[in-house]
Amino acid sequence: MKKIILLLALLVLSLTSFAAEGDKGVGILFGNPIGVSGKYWLADNHALDGAVGMSWGKHTNLSLHSDYLLQNDAAFFYNDDVPLDLFYGLGGRMEFDDSIEIGLRIPFGLAHKFENENADMFAEIAPIIDLVGRSGLELHFGFGARYYFR
Repeated sequence: MKKIILLLALLVLSLTSFAAEGDKGVGILFGNPIGVSGKYWLADNHALDGAVGMSWGKHTNLSLHSDYLLQNDAAFFYNDDVPLDLFYGLGGRMEFDDSIEIGLRIPFGLAHKFENENADMFAEIAPIIDLVGRSGLELHFGFGARYYFR
């Protein structure tokens, strides 16, 4: 357990130093997994995101994932004046149980950008097809917020 806590602390420190310049965001993720989330904008509607945290279920395991995302700005509106961006993509996930589990992630969700505060909030669902360590389907979900360093 001490090794996992040390690994998480080092990852959080590296994420904050990674976010020192450009359109890079760091925040928190609640759901499955619960942890630290990061996002790096490659272009206006292309991004890489990732998270490290604890996945829960039968057992609590360290979980890492990263995705390539496409984002459609203002695809929907809440109350006709709050724009919600639609995002979707493809990525991978590793979970450390008794053995390493590796799976394919297919995330999609909604995000809202707070332009004046350099922040966003998001909610996502990510079906996972487990390929290594065990086979089968899993469903991860999450919501969270990030602050962007520009």
